[in-house]
Amino acid sequence: MFKAFVYHRQAPDFTGTTLYPLNRLKERLPALYENAVKKYKGREWLLNVTIPPLDCLWNDVLHFSLMHPSVIYKSLVETGFNDSTRELLWFEIPLEDILTQPSTIYLNTRPWQDEKILRNSDFEHPTAAHVRTLSEMPEINLQYYRDCAAKEERPLLWKRAPHLLLKGELDVTNYRVFDWREVV
Repeated sequence: MFKAFVYHRQAPDFTGTTLYPLNRLKERLPALYENAVKKYKGREWLLNVTIPPLDCLWNDVLHFSLMHPSVIYKSLVETGFNDSTRELLWFEIPLEDILTQPSTIYLNTRPWQDEKILRNSDFEHPTAAHVRTLSEMPEINLQYYRDCAAKEERPLLWKRAPHLLLKGELDVTNYRVFDWREVV
């Protein structure tokens, strides 16, 4: 039987055993929040966007990649980014542990950034079978990588790929941590 996993990047300054959404990080560990929120530079409006199926803000959820990090790594290298010496550590989290909590799949298939809102139709209910079908690198994300390479800009890792969103925090004590250069 297929065992589905989702992945969360371990921040270089990660401490403790719990992943916190940005809003909780801001309350509990303000210095770490200040560093983490930098990834929203130029996209600050996202921090106030509501996720309709979870009835919360974008920064009230944890974001997980459906793609194995080695797929992201390989795609970046193939599109012109030399990440061969760049260590990024990731948590491997069994999907079944996420599905017991309020969660949704953000499909990320439309250019909603112009509207600055999210619709119910941007989300789907997560299941293991659905995660499996969405776990490959989408062509739109590869094109985004190519566009960034042409502009010599560092891309966001899954800007145009589906995300699994979990409302709340997650204890990661028992999850495997690995380098994204590890081949699946």
